[in-house]
Amino acid sequence: MSQTLGPPLSLDGPLPVAPLRSLLNTVTVIDSPDLRFGVGGVVWPYPPGLPLAWDPCSTGTFRTKTDDRGSWDLPQFQPFTVYLPIGCSSITAAAPGFADRAALALAATESYAVARELARGEANPLNPFLDDANLTILNAGVAVNPDRGLGLLEDAIGETGRGGIILASPAVGAALNGTGGYGVDTKSGALQTTANGTPVALDGGFIGSSPSLHAVLGAGEAWAFATGPIQVRRSPQIEILSTLKESTDRSDNTVTFRAERDYLVTWDTSLQAGVLIDLTGCVLC
Repeated sequence: MSQTLGPPLSLDGPLPVAPLRSLLNTVTVIDSPDLRFGVGGVVWPYPPGLPLAWDPCSTGTFRTKTDDRGSWDLPQFQPFTVYLPIGCSSITAAAPGFADRAALALAATESYAVARELARGEANPLNPFLDDANLTILNAGVAVNPDRGLGLLEDAIGETGRGGIILASPAVGAALNGTGGYGVDTKSGALQTTANGTPVALDGGFIGSSPSLHAVLGAGEAWAFATGPIQVRRSPQIEILSTLKESTDRSDNTVTFRAERDYLVTWDTSLQAGVLIDLTGCVLC
């Protein structure tokens, strides 16, 4: 028996979903209207260094408290724009809600772009970024297994006397066991190491990150990083900045809409450590 089929239905696919443990789901995110005007920022640090002990009963030269204030670093940051285009023929693009698809996709993937910019400084190389020349390379750059790398990063954070955050690619996160494994913060839902409670951001934007001007990684290698707290300021809404008329290329009658959002990523740069991870099954290193 023959069957007559009509025109295919136009169906919406599953909505894009943001990764659960991404950078933007782990760090502090502030919606800031000021970023609409391209305003950058200077991060005012807190006193650098660690506290010192002193004997109140000391006498003579030992009575003087050491004046070890260190230097004040005022890192400067400029905003950058993340955008995602969607294009089609003018007939399809005129359909209600077509441009909104770009905004929905950007909402799910914005963390990837922000994490990549934090790691590589591609949009604005004048901003401090993880891979720049200020990175402290742990273990002399010798690759270690994921658990060993986690321990080195935890100690780098511990040496500051303050809390920090670990930043890694999904593959590194999947390979980490860690003594006691992972836990989840009951308030924020963020992933954290069980032993120390250090937040862990696992983001595809960190894939392929490497210091020394983005040196090519060996097979099965990846870098993981540790910093102090990170803040991300962003414009309050994802915007489609052009109309159908403005977005139409009349040479071929196609339309491209771009969903955009501005971001400003800041951190105090006092801790910027990285360790090379071997994902190939190295057990003793």
